[in-house]
Amino acid sequence: MSLDHPDIQIEPTETGTEAGQKPAERAYETIRAAILSGELAAGTHLREESLARMTGTSRTPVREALHRLTAEGLALAENRHRYVADFSVHEVAVIFELRARLESYAASLAATRITVEEIDALKAVVARIDALGDASGEGEPERFFELNGRFHDVIIRATRSSQLRALTAQAFALPLVTIKRFVCEQEINVRRSNAQHRDIVTALERRDAEWASAAMMSHIISTKPNALVRGMGA
Repeated sequence: MSLDHPDIQIEPTETGTEAGQKPAERAYETIRAAILSGELAAGTHLREESLARMTGTSRTPVREALHRLTAEGLALAENRHRYVADFSVHEVAVIFELRARLESYAASLAATRITVEEIDALKAVVARIDALGDASGEGEPERFFELNGRFHDVIIRATRSSQLRALTAQAFALPLVTIKRFVCEQEINVRRSNAQHRDIVTALERRDAEWASAAMMSHIISTKPNALVRGMGA
């Protein structure tokens, strides 16, 4: 990875943050969003001064945010400096495979521990995604990604395992939609994805751990970016 990218100077902004949000959280969310969107490109030197201006905070919250981003794998530490991680096809393939395996195991574990309320929450998410149709309207793709993330988060939480949640944090730091953007131009089939969600919910509702695991694995693998399938193998 080249470390010679010019530093990005960005004026303070509150975009993507909520009023009253703690400075460290605001710094984390803003920097993370800039990395995932590509505004902070791979190899960019993450200087505390520049990021403090960018996030409208001081260096202390930025330093805390950078620790979190490094732990998630979105930033790399080298000789007391931090840089935006380089998401090569190989690295993205590793992240994708990890996520498929972790979520498959999480689904099997959740099948034995999930509550009726959580099943209802999953069904509500599925219904809201159904209402989007093919999610081709203005703002609808973003809404789908938000709801999809909520669906998967409910299942992770239903495992009742703090260790599993910690293990998945880094693999989940790079959303599937961002993986697709890094390696190829590929649309997500919203209707197919939600049909798979429905299958997963049925498996969880029946407390069938093996089915839940297989359904989740199939769901994740079916969204694998074409570039990874061609270049790395399925």
